[in-house]
Amino acid sequence: MRTGGEGWTKWVLLGTLALIWGSSFILMKKGLFHAGSPVLSPWQLASARLAIAWLVLSPLLLRHGALLRKHWLPLLGTGVLGNGIPAFLFATAQTRIDSALSGMLNSLTPLFTLLVGALFFGTRLRTGHVLGILFGLVGAAGLILWNSAPGGVRWSPYALLPILGTVCYGCSANIVKRHLYALPAAATACLALSFVGPFGLLGMEATGIRDTLATTPHAWSALGYTALLATLSSALSLVLWNALLKRTSAVWASSVTYLMPVVAIGWGLYFGETVSAPQFAMIGVVLAGIWLVNRAERTT
Repeated sequence: MRTGGEGWTKWVLLGTLALIWGSSFILMKKGLFHAGSPVLSPWQLASARLAIAWLVLSPLLLRHGALLRKHWLPLLGTGVLGNGIPAFLFATAQTRIDSALSGMLNSLTPLFTLLVGALFFGTRLRTGHVLGILFGLVGAAGLILWNSAPGGVRWSPYALLPILGTVCYGCSANIVKRHLYALPAAATACLALSFVGPFGLLGMEATGIRDTLATTPHAWSALGYTALLATLSSALSLVLWNALLKRTSAVWASSVTYLMPVVAIGWGLYFGETVSAPQFAMIGVVLAGIWLVNRAERTT
């Protein structure tokens, strides 16, 4: 039986993750642009994010490194799918779409967590699950099509990138829940990042980030935002996320995306981004889908 303290812990973890991850989209935008002018490239930002997050957690390897040999395959999977690929997808998307829209699309994570679980991990689907997935996909299509300008409709292929990122997150959540459940949360985080962090260092060198820092105005401040993004949204949040997964189901844990769009939209509006009424309606459709999925989870 779950104790009252344990129940409060999962809600505290959920709220903290929502605040951190909901703020990550505006941090990416700050790393990519200064006053509308490009600073770091998306590949530079993503590479630096992975490298810095790995370096922050690397001291934990002294304690947990021995677990790598036994669990290397699922750790590789969650490292690549939960950190590596999404870092580049979201950074590239933010060069063409608003951070608020990225945050809204990221709310599809619970739906793809369920769908991936049903397709590859034996998760049982109920009618509520199917309806929730359909609602989420309709809402995502609306978010992609509607421009932030009032009444505007515009196809943006870059909005597909965050959706692909949520598919990766869904795969990673199922891998952690199924194969890495017994590992300490900090061990899963540092070992998973050990597969992608070194490639981040190579990526920083390959993309010429040192020249960018030496020649591009505001590059150092952009790198500072990237370091904050890496430390909070990749390193610390990964430990918290794995701790949450140990206390609840993968789909329930993914409901952190109920709250993330609120944080992301708030930061976007604060920094001058616009969100249209149709976009608010579509995020409502997505959240209705997530609610249906979580309702079905509670009755399973």
